[in-house]
Amino acid sequence: MYDKESIYDNEIEPLMKQIIEICKREQLPMAATFYLQEHRNDGDHDGEPMYCTTELPFPGDTVGHEHIKYVSEAMRYGKQGKPFVASYMITSG
Repeated sequence: MYDKESIYDNEIEPLMKQIIEICKREQLPMAATFYLQEHRNDGDHDGEPMYCTTELPFPGDTVGHEHIKYVSEAMRYGKQGKPFVASYMITSG
């Protein structure tokens, strides 16, 4: 079974802290996603894949903000984009 959570926790997460600190200091928009587990075992989301996603948009940077928002949505929802749900009630009378 694919499980890279401990690698992320021990090796990548400390680096991400540094990256996030620098990006915040310099107001550098960024987005990153890591695929950690094939099947979660945390109760609320058993059997679902586990990802770790970081998104840092900054107000006032509309071009960068829009791009980071687009990239983040693609990482979160995949090729199909945001889910679309519609509910209708038809009554006759």
